Amino acid sequence: MLAIHSIKSMLRKIISLFSTMMALPQTVIRVDRSETGSLLYRAFTKRHPKYVIFKQKTIGVGIIHLDDFSDQTAYTASVNGKNSAAYFSRKAQRASYRFEEINPTKHHGAILEINNSMKVRQGRKMDSSYTENLPNYPLNENNAYFGIFNNDALVAYLWVVKAGELALLNRLLGHAEHLGNGVMYLLVTSYVEHEITARKGIRFVMYDTFFGASEGLQLFKSRCGFRPYKVKWLQE
Repeated sequence: MLAIHSIKSMLRKIISLFSTMMALPQTVIRVDRSETGSLLYRAFTKRHPKYVIFKQKTIGVGIIHLDDFSDQTAYTASVNGKNSAAYFSRKAQRASYRFEEINPTKHHGAILEINNSMKVRQGRKMDSSYTENLPNYPLNENNAYFGIFNNDALVAYLWVVKAGELALLNRLLGHAEHLGNGVMYLLVTSYVEHEITARKGIRFVMYDTFFGASEGLQLFKSRCGFRPYKVKWLQE
């Protein structure tokens, strides 16, 4: 009886999750035919290793639709309030943290120190691709890098990969000693504001998916304005 009850409970959870997935709003995102665009398109549309009826990055994708905002103040207003992304960003600014675009090669040592400031993040051990030296960062129109500074010290960074309409938050990490000061909120919200102001063809900012992320990471994404979508990927 206990086994049957467990199976029924599991089936109810699966049905509930499937219903939630199907109810998500849908959007279409176009990536270009550059080498980067092709790599992303193949990665996002291959079959999910666990849920084979779905493609890899098509359900519950964390998206901010930049067309929803007339300017950066409209975005900031949408993530404002008590314990909000805007609130924690202002906290970081009052503590003299600042946002800048960076050259990752110049700040290679600081990036490595940030990566190694915590051995475990989101319940997972840091992968060696973060903790070991990365000899060359791609420096081209498909890759952009931003950081948060405290005085002259880089304490958090963001690596963005761009293709067509998409800006993918590829890597974003902060130094363990500064995470409590709101630096990650300042980093993400400042980048979104930067992209809204630039208006250079980017329409969607993506931060992986909601499904499979920890509750804490889901909360962070939601506070920053990301919403889960079903995505149809096109390459043009």
